[in-house]
Amino acid sequence: MATLPDVVSGKLALRSDGYNLPISILNIASRRKLADMLNQERELDDNIELIPNYTGLAELLNFTFLEIMEFERTDNCTNALLSEWEKRSNPCIGELWRHLEKLQRLDVMEESRKYINGDIESELRRREKPLPSCANIVESEGALPDDQLVLTRADAEYGRPQFYDAFVCWNSESVADADFVKDMARKLEDVGFRLCIPKRDDLPGQAQYHAYASLIKIRCRLMIIVLSIEYHQSVACDFMTKFAHALCPATKEKRLVPILISKMDIPDLLRHVTLCDFTKEDMIDWNWKRLLKAVKEASPDWNENGFERTPRCLNTQIEANNKKKKMNFLKLFTRKPKRDTSDDQ
Repeated sequence: MATLPDVVSGKLALRSDGYNLPISILNIASRRKLADMLNQERELDDNIELIPNYTGLAELLNFTFLEIMEFERTDNCTNALLSEWEKRSNPCIGELWRHLEKLQRLDVMEESRKYINGDIESELRRREKPLPSCANIVESEGALPDDQLVLTRADAEYGRPQFYDAFVCWNSESVADADFVKDMARKLEDVGFRLCIPKRDDLPGQAQYHAYASLIKIRCRLMIIVLSIEYHQSVACDFMTKFAHALCPATKEKRLVPILISKMDIPDLLRHVTLCDFTKEDMIDWNWKRLLKAVKEASPDWNENGFERTPRCLNTQIEANNKKKKMNFLKLFTRKPKRDTSDDQ
């Protein structure tokens, strides 16, 4: 836990339950406010022996002179610094607040406080609200949950199967793709969508492909496929794509959403599917909107306020299929009671 600055006991205090949250929860507004103020040129402060802007913050975080010069060459020095800091460790908001106090940038703390508190509140609300589940249906039907129902960290946390708006198919061994997936998760989850991301959400010690198949078929409304040079190097990506395509070979239910993040040969199965091309710099903002729209259309219980959902027991895309999906789920995960052979003897 980070040592909190004394100054937070006054009007500059953040929510007390937010200091240990990672800085990765900070949204665009918070980061922009920090950057607007920390990117500005400042004079050396002899009292703290630092320049009280992003360079001083970088020194407090033990970045070298050459690394700080690299930040200076970017369009947004503070954002580049925060991103690199996140890659090195899992820094929390309390650490950031403590360093700002060391730099004596109370003005930054005061101006960014309401934005950061808003991000903290959103994150805590997201964590407290259970994901939609089918627990009530399973109990009402007298079904006994199978061990295979616990496939993700959220399943284990809430003690019942959870459902998601989208499953993310990506090469989890790729460092390059990880940055994009992390950014995508932040953009979608900040507005209330729920993503199931291999490596982040799955549990160790289970049959990997069986777990992926169950999540894709039953738990997720659609699958986002991250296409990059690294994609073809992943056997798991090949399996997930072929399995999801087999569920809707004509793609009439729009369950596959390919997104291209680097130039590569598009798999034959996806050549006829419209994709979001993030390799075109002038169309990135437009493609983010297209992706959000695609997920929203597959999530009829999502609303503009985010986080508030009408619980859905089964994860379907077409309302007419609800009953069929429910029966398939119960059939797949219900144990038949053992036959009592005592009467036969």
